[in-house]
Amino acid sequence: MVQQRHEIYRPTHKALRHLMYSTAHELGIANFRDDVEARDVITSLERTINRLVIHAEHENNYIHPDLEKRAPGLIAPYETDHQNDEKVYAELKRLAQEADRASGDQKVALGIELYGRFNSFVGDYLGHLVREETELQGALWDNFTDEELGAMGRRLIANIPPDQMPEFLTGVCAALNADELTGMLGRMKAMAPPETFEGVMKMAEQACTPSNFEKVRARLA
Repeated sequence: MVQQRHEIYRPTHKALRHLMYSTAHELGIANFRDDVEARDVITSLERTINRLVIHAEHENNYIHPDLEKRAPGLIAPYETDHQNDEKVYAELKRLAQEADRASGDQKVALGIELYGRFNSFVGDYLGHLVREETELQGALWDNFTDEELGAMGRRLIANIPPDQMPEFLTGVCAALNADELTGMLGRMKAMAPPETFEGVMKMAEQACTPSNFEKVRARLA
């Protein structure tokens, strides 16, 4: 049986993919002639951008510094990617604000432009995620034990502010399969107070498909 190594990127990256795909779909079906609908999807886009910014900060603060010490120079292109992403986020926010202020045909045209620009970004960003999941994850396996990687992940999670934790957990729960979710929630159940874990399970139930949640609940019973 092949020993499964600790994967520090995949769970969070699955959540980011789910978030970006959902946002792209929302932008695609939004009627920008309806001011309320347009405002809602712009708010959703801004929330997605904020989540991506926070994710990059987590990697820059809690993964990349340790990897740089053991594999010098490897993470430089990835941090450059993060810096370039910041420029795209600023452009997307500018375009979104312009669309929010516009009306009529101009608002519709800006909505179409925003949809195209966001999807172009997503295409580039997906490649970045795959490179992290292959090159950087491989370097982490070569240079760290699973115990060290687990500690790295726990340190990252411990530094997520309480007001950001519900969004983080909900996003991950929505994106994982039943096996992955059972493993994650099982570890939480072993460490968290019962009342805290009960709250996590309620969030998971809201985020998961009914069939996924029933599998997980039965396994954790």
